[in-house]
Amino acid sequence: MHDRPFSALTTTRRKFLTLSAASVAASALPAGSLFAQTPARYLRRNLSSPTFPQQVLDSYSKAITAMLQLPPSDPRNWYRNAFIHTLDCPHSNWWFLPWHRGYIGWFEETCRDLSGDPNFALPFWDWTVLPRLPQQFFQGVLNPATSPLYIASYAAFYSQLSNPMSDLWKSFTPAQMQQMRLRNYPTVNDLWAAVRGNPMFYPQAQARTLTPQQPNFDTRTRNAVSLPTLQNALASKDFLNFGSSKAQYHSQMTGSGILEAQPHNNVHNNVGGFMGDFLSPVDPVFFLHHANIDRLWDVWTRKQVRDHLPTLPTGADLAPWSREPFLFYRDAKGRPVAKDKAGDYATIDGFDYRYEKGSGDTLQLAASVGQNALAGSSFHGSVLSNALTNSSPALGQVAVAAGVLEAASSAAQGLEMYANITLQNPPQARGVYFDVYLNAPKDAKDLTPENPHYVATIEFFGRMQHAMGPVTFTVPLTAALKTLASKGMLTTNEPLHLEVVEVSPQREVPGLTAARAEALSKNALVSVAVGAF
Repeated sequence: MHDRPFSALTTTRRKFLTLSAASVAASALPAGSLFAQTPARYLRRNLSSPTFPQQVLDSYSKAITAMLQLPPSDPRNWYRNAFIHTLDCPHSNWWFLPWHRGYIGWFEETCRDLSGDPNFALPFWDWTVLPRLPQQFFQGVLNPATSPLYIASYAAFYSQLSNPMSDLWKSFTPAQMQQMRLRNYPTVNDLWAAVRGNPMFYPQAQARTLTPQQPNFDTRTRNAVSLPTLQNALASKDFLNFGSSKAQYHSQMTGSGILEAQPHNNVHNNVGGFMGDFLSPVDPVFFLHHANIDRLWDVWTRKQVRDHLPTLPTGADLAPWSREPFLFYRDAKGRPVAKDKAGDYATIDGFDYRYEKGSGDTLQLAASVGQNALAGSSFHGSVLSNALTNSSPALGQVAVAAGVLEAASSAAQGLEMYANITLQNPPQARGVYFDVYLNAPKDAKDLTPENPHYVATIEFFGRMQHAMGPVTFTVPLTAALKTLASKGMLTTNEPLHLEVVEVSPQREVPGLTAARAEALSKNALVSVAVGAF
């Protein structure tokens, strides 16, 4: 069934809570019953579960094979579907979550249709439990680096896709063309220049960085997907802190919340190859990665409902957020969909699925954190040194109330803290990233992610051609505060010092030397701030 209306449940419960005055509506309903997942027709299963059925991946492989074998003139062709992401996906703004929910939801329906499996639902990759590329994704059509069904070279890719993409461009409505101009793709040639020049397309030998011999995440990414990071992200009390920053339109990059800035970006870049840029859906693991992001949004939403808190932007923000146009989705038959606004994807009910349990489901069951009187505290800092290159770290200082630091750094579960770090002129090269350290010794030269002062790594997703101004990244502070406190290295009556260090590329970035990366970077630290959930 395609373009079906939202279920009655959506109107009577979830949609009422989210699309109306959510916090007021939630307060009138029994919290305990709302925190449980509602019945649904389809179950998205946990790939890392010992009871995971092989049939799910068999159906997924069958659907992928069918999409790869469709002609590029068919909107359901594997590469044509990936181009939807290239043309339209939001990153570093408050439409990141609903757009990707819609994208993988329509893709799931296409897989159900092409696989012939009427019960198919996308599995999710719980990278907190499984911090490595799943071994099944090195096999058969699930591996774009070895399967002969994938296009092997850029020349062949352009030859096969050029005419179909030109035909697609000619079919765009004025509203779609307006989105392309906002995306900095006023012509189809501008799109191809980005695909070739970033690059977004990779020959098969470079389709991924992780390999069967080295499938594990690096230290930075393991930190980004850890339980403490999820705890920090899920502790957010409002959508703007959880779901990335407010923007004027969905191709504008303004800022990333913890969920996007940490597990999302770091996993994309650590898997590497196609996953590192806007043609990332060429890699089948993309959809399992985003299913887990979507699952965590659903966990957070159910937590908000339980605690009588809003689940979406509130007040005057709700209408513009809800009506933002998403104009490029296709249904299981390749037809444009009628659900073409962000508000259509505010809940999971429209696609009639639910999730198996995974990491993060139990983190927010206790309401004690949400009742902390210090939640909502915020502290603006000052920039002591703003230049940010491979040879010149930037430094910010934030005075934080001693009581807040004590609550966040105590051994028992307490307040969750975060830092907002705003950078100007984000890098125009993939592979440039930034380590953040807390209260590191002055002039320390041996800072690594294994150091107790390490907080997190800021990584941009793809080349930032859509960033027109400063971009703010939210990073979790609680784990670092607790580590320093346990070692007697935290003084709660002194300002926090946040050091941002640009790191030379260490992952495989074809043709990008450290000197070239620094020349393309030229960043600056604009501001720092600290807050508490």
